[in-house]
Amino acid sequence: RGITSVAKARSSKLPTSRRVLGACPAQLRATTDPSVPLWPNSAVAKEVPNSGGRPLSGASTPADMRKLLEEAMEKSPKDFGGFAKDQEMDMVAFQTLIKIIAPSMGDEETKALFMSMDASNDGRIQSSEIFSDLTLSILLNRINTVVNHPLKGSYHCLPRPPFHSDPRQLAAIEVLIRVFDEVVAAHARPLPQAVAPPRNQAEPANIGVFASVFGGLRKTRPVPSGARARVAEAPPPAPDAPRGAYLYGGCGCGKTVLLDLFFRSLPAGFTARRLHWHEFIRDAFRSMQRHPPGDNVFAAMADMLAKQFRVLLLDELLITHISEAILVKNLFRQMWARGMTIITTSNYLPEELYAKGFNRDQFVDFIPDLTAQCPVIDMSSDKDYRNTDAHLDAKLFFFPVSEASTALLDRTFEQVVGKDVKTNVAIPIPMEKRNLIVPFVGEDVRGARVARFSFDDLCIGNLGRADYSVIAENFHTLFITGVPRFKPDLGAEFRRFVSLTDIIYGKKVALYLQSEVHTNDLFADALLSADGLDLDELWAFRRCSSMLSEMQNPKYHHMVWLMRNHMLQESALHL
Repeated sequence: RGITSVAKARSSKLPTSRRVLGACPAQLRATTDPSVPLWPNSAVAKEVPNSGGRPLSGASTPADMRKLLEEAMEKSPKDFGGFAKDQEMDMVAFQTLIKIIAPSMGDEETKALFMSMDASNDGRIQSSEIFSDLTLSILLNRINTVVNHPLKGSYHCLPRPPFHSDPRQLAAIEVLIRVFDEVVAAHARPLPQAVAPPRNQAEPANIGVFASVFGGLRKTRPVPSGARARVAEAPPPAPDAPRGAYLYGGCGCGKTVLLDLFFRSLPAGFTARRLHWHEFIRDAFRSMQRHPPGDNVFAAMADMLAKQFRVLLLDELLITHISEAILVKNLFRQMWARGMTIITTSNYLPEELYAKGFNRDQFVDFIPDLTAQCPVIDMSSDKDYRNTDAHLDAKLFFFPVSEASTALLDRTFEQVVGKDVKTNVAIPIPMEKRNLIVPFVGEDVRGARVARFSFDDLCIGNLGRADYSVIAENFHTLFITGVPRFKPDLGAEFRRFVSLTDIIYGKKVALYLQSEVHTNDLFADALLSADGLDLDELWAFRRCSSMLSEMQNPKYHHMVWLMRNHMLQESALHL
C-alpha cells in the first residue's frame, strides 16, 4: 500500500490493520507518480563476519533474519501469543525477543531500537515494523557482530549499506567509550560543590562587553581601552568533572552521528541534554534574561542546570558574536566546576573559534580550558559521507521554480496529506507570547504532522531560531517552495536559511523542497566571489550544501526513522 492511501488511514490510534503503514519509511511506496519518494527498501545487510569468518547466528540475509524471528516467536507462545493474535507487541515482549535472538544486545540498545520503530509513539510496534527490511538489516548487522559496549552496539546498529564503517569514526568511538564509562560512573556520585573564586573588586563584568549579551545579534562596537580595564574578571572556578570531547572535522565526517549514538546509548535514568548550537544559545540567552544582571549570573545558571543533567551533548559549536563568546566561556567554566561534562562537535578547531571577532581578546584565554576539558578528536577527512551515494536521489527536491514543478509539488503534497488541509494554523512560540503562522498543515498516513511554507514565509520575514525550532519539533515533514539562487552578498536571507536547515536537519525532519536551481548550485554565485567570504560564511555554505545533499538521499531517511523519536524527547528539546 502506498502514500495515496493516506486519506483512508489518518490516526495513529487506528486498528492494527490501519496502523501498520506507520511502521517506518521503508513501508511507504510510490504508486503511480514518480515524484513520490521511493523510500529506502535497499538497506539489505551484508554478512558481518566474526573473527572466524562465518556469521555468528547462521543468518546472512534479511530472509534468514526474518526466519529467526518467526521461529523464536513460534517456540515461545507464552511470551508471543499476543503477537500471533493482533500482530503487535510492547516493549517487554520485544526485549524478550531480542534476548533470544541477539543476547549480546543490552537493554538500552533494545529500548533505543524500539523507540525508533515505534512511529506512532503508542508503546507498541507492529509486524510491518518488526519485519521491515530496515529493521531486519539492523538486527542482522548487530547479531553477527560481537561488541562489549553499548556505544559500539549502537554504531553497529546502523544499517550497512547505506552506512559504512570508517576508521576515524571507529577510533573516535574508542575515545568516547572512555568518556561514556567515566560519566556513567560519575553520575552515581553526588554533585561536587563549586568553590567560589575570590570576588573581584573591580566594577561588575556586565559593563561594556556584557551589555551586548542582551542586545540581540547586532555586532558589538569595540570596547574602548579605558572600559576594557573595568571588565577584569575573577579567576575561574576549578573544573571538577570528567573530561568530555571535542569532535572536530569537516562536513559529513560523522561527528553528529556519533554524538547522536552517544545520546541514544546512555543508560536509563542518566540525565543528559542533546542540543544543537542554535537551541543551546536560544535557551541560554532566555535563561540569562531571567536572572538579575551581575557577576553571578553564570554561576546561578550552572547551579540550576547541574540539578537537571550531568552531560551536555552540543552539536555544531559555532561562535559568531561576542555575546555568544562570553556566554560559552563563563557558563562552560561554571558547569565544569559543578561536575558537568560537555561533548561537542564543530567544524572549527578550538583556536579557530570566533576568529577575527570583535573583542576576541575577551575569549582567547578560555581556549586552553576548552581543550583541556574537551580534548580534540580529529575526525577531519576528505570524505563527505553526506554526498556518498548522491546518485540515489529519492525525488524529494524539485527544480526549477516553474508551473510544472509547482504542480508536481502540489500533487506530492496532496498524496502525502490527502485533502484534509488546514490553513494559517497558529503555533505558539514558547516563552515569547507570540504565535508562528503555518500556511498549510496536514497529517500523513501515520498521523504525523506535515507543514508547507514558501521560502519567503520562512526567510524574508523576521523569523529566527525560536521559530525554526518550533517548526522542527512540531512537524515530521516540511515542504518549502520557491528557494532562490542566492546572490553573491548572501545576506540575512541566507543566514536564516542556514539556521533553518541546521535545525530541521538536527531534529531529523523529512524535507521536500522546490528551488530555482539544483541545490548544488544554490550558492554558486557566492562562490564566484569566495575571496570576499569570511570563514563563518564559508563554513555555513559548505555545511548547508552538505546537509541539503544528504536530505534528498534515502540514507537521510534511515536517520529520520532511527533518530527522530529520540530527538523529540524532552532532554533533546530544551537546555
